[in-house]
Amino acid sequence: MKKTLVLLLLLMTFSAVLSGCGSKTEDPGPPPEDVIAPESASSRNDEATADDSGNVSDGKMLEGAVQVSIGQGDGKTYTVDMYNNDAVNTMLGFLSDSPMLFPAYDYDEDQGFVTHSIRGTYTQDDDISVNDIKAGEIYLLSGGQLRLYFKNVAGANITATPVGYFTESDDLTETVIADYEANRGNSWGVDVYFNITKTIE
Repeated sequence: MKKTLVLLLLLMTFSAVLSGCGSKTEDPGPPPEDVIAPESASSRNDEATADDSGNVSDGKMLEGAVQVSIGQGDGKTYTVDMYNNDAVNTMLGFLSDSPMLFPAYDYDEDQGFVTHSIRGTYTQDDDISVNDIKAGEIYLLSGGQLRLYFKNVAGANITATPVGYFTESDDLTETVIADYEANRGNSWGVDVYFNITKTIE
């Protein structure tokens, strides 16, 4: 009886080996990225987050997101590249592909910026500490305060969300100051006028 049982087990094992040799295994292809490089995959996932509308913010720049002219007349038009973050995407939702008059009510020549409190609720998740600022950079501070720096500012030491920057800023300082001078005594209390046109979908 024992011999028969041993023979039966050997026969079953031999059959299993033969059937395994005869069957083809499918090529599974290359392993997924999170297996090859788990660290880089997780860092990409941290950068790429979907908002409520399903748009993905992956840290890339929104090149030429808006066009801005300064003053109420037909002034020079500047291109602004913007950061692809939640705050910027909220702002762009309020803008149009037609020019919108955007007045700034606070002008600080010593600190080199103009500000405007903008509508909407903005996350501060993308806040960074900024020490030195270059003319043409735009930041969102707490309370929805949008600042355009029209001068280089060393040692600004602000905490804010980067919004974007004017791609050509050589004459920005002079242009902002000239519009401020032109608006002195403005009955609406406007320091500098901006016309903003959204140029990105």
